[in-house]
Amino acid sequence: MILQSLTDAARTFEYDYIYIDAILLTLWLLVVIKYKKWSALKAGFLFGIMVYVIDAVFWWNITAGANYPSGTFIREYWIGGTQMPHPLGPYFFLKSGADFMMTLSYSLYAFTWLWIMFENIEKRDKKEILLFTTLFFGLWMTTPLLSLLLPIDNTIVHTVRHMDTQIIAWIANVIIGYSILVIIYGTNLVKSKNLKILGYVFLIGCIESFFMEFPLFITGIRPTNIPFLIYEVFFLFNQGAPYLYILWDKVIPKLKERFFSK
Repeated sequence: MILQSLTDAARTFEYDYIYIDAILLTLWLLVVIKYKKWSALKAGFLFGIMVYVIDAVFWWNITAGANYPSGTFIREYWIGGTQMPHPLGPYFFLKSGADFMMTLSYSLYAFTWLWIMFENIEKRDKKEILLFTTLFFGLWMTTPLLSLLLPIDNTIVHTVRHMDTQIIAWIANVIIGYSILVIIYGTNLVKSKNLKILGYVFLIGCIESFFMEFPLFITGIRPTNIPFLIYEVFFLFNQGAPYLYILWDKVIPKLKERFFSK
């Protein structure tokens, strides 16, 4: 049961979750724009497109593997009791709403917030950290609660992500990513030693994963268990956090210096 919950990550929610998420996402973006977090917003859009391509295109069209019946894909949807077919035909827009919520909306929250946290490693603006962290978690907790309370569209959406062929890659990404981070910030090999960075990036990765998974767990949208929640907290976002910090701290400044400096 525990292993299956790790390899077949599922969600069951009402379709109005998607509408409510879009409205609250607009509020989040308005606050981000008000505080002129342009770099963070760009990161959210850029990575949002990448996540959309991975989830809504690649995973949707790649078979789950030999452990599943023929015709099973990594990402699958059932909406209103109907399994979304390949090709989608008349179900294109119905699935597109779910895709938007689970990829683009997710990214505009998650990566935007992550970039703002990276900016505050040196700036340490406690008010800004508290504002965006509270707003992020608050909106993500509010969305499923409002969906359960408001009878806007109670059409049931069930989605599953078959990850038995991906789970080893997830764990490897975390190990490799933090090994590189240790080399850069835990030693003097590149003259960037700062042990606090290691703990900060790991903590941010865990917090972000918790923010994303806890609302689903506590409202029953993610029908799972404590071991799955713990696994997700440690591995979900930390498989990318070290690479993203290196991108933010080392790669992007070098690219700006090379291509945009006078």
